[in-house]
Amino acid sequence: MFGFVVADAEALSDEEKERYRSLYCGLCFALRDRYGQLSRACLTYDLTFFVLLASSLHEPAEVRGASHCVMHPVPAVARSWSRSPWTDYAADLSVALAYHKALDDVTDDGSAKARAAARLLAGAYERAQARIPEQCAAIEEAMGRIRTIEREGAEADPDAAAREFGTLLGQLFAHNQGFWAAGMKALGCALGRFIYLMDAAVDFADDAASGSYNPFVALGATPETMRTTLALAAADTAEAYERLPLVQDAHLMDAILYSGVWAQFNRTYTP
Repeated sequence: MFGFVVADAEALSDEEKERYRSLYCGLCFALRDRYGQLSRACLTYDLTFFVLLASSLHEPAEVRGASHCVMHPVPAVARSWSRSPWTDYAADLSVALAYHKALDDVTDDGSAKARAAARLLAGAYERAQARIPEQCAAIEEAMGRIRTIEREGAEADPDAAAREFGTLLGQLFAHNQGFWAAGMKALGCALGRFIYLMDAAVDFADDAASGSYNPFVALGATPETMRTTLALAAADTAEAYERLPLVQDAHLMDAILYSGVWAQFNRTYTP
């Protein structure tokens, strides 16, 4: 359900692109340091967006540097990175969410690739459970409820699973946000619902062919009706986002939330 919350590169200045890369690389190095090299496969831009949000709200001290990266050996130059305590939390969430995504894929289709991923991440997930036990429990419970909804198929409320994923992301975003907890929870709820629906829209053809649960398939949606539903969900996300007093990196986050999140939909449905 991740991979949608990315920046529209064409809307960014060179300085913003470098800032974005540095936070993304910081998250990658945090995964390596906290969970080992294999955990870097859990890296997503979605959690980089969370780091941007939390950093803009709280303006924590950041540790910056440059390191060579085994994931990008060519060209052999050091890559700039930036980290804060929010980066470490995002790394913990990355592992927990990736592990449960692998388990979900195993349940869906028994994928050998997903089984291998779950086995490889099992040890890292145990460490994540020790660091963020409440969040891991919330993820386990929410994914269980989502699987129950999806098993109901066409009988289920078509928005139920999307709302459930939104509720989960709201909980994860609100952690340790202090005065901004309610605002971050609202944003996480709206964004999580949007992500679930966007995933369903992009996977429409594959799910229709395989018979996998998809709320848009169940409704017989067209690209036009899916776009309308997603636009309304995006508007809810934008409303919650605009209530937060975000100044640092605001234009960069705008390029994610107002255009970047549509990239996969546009690639899928633009002739």
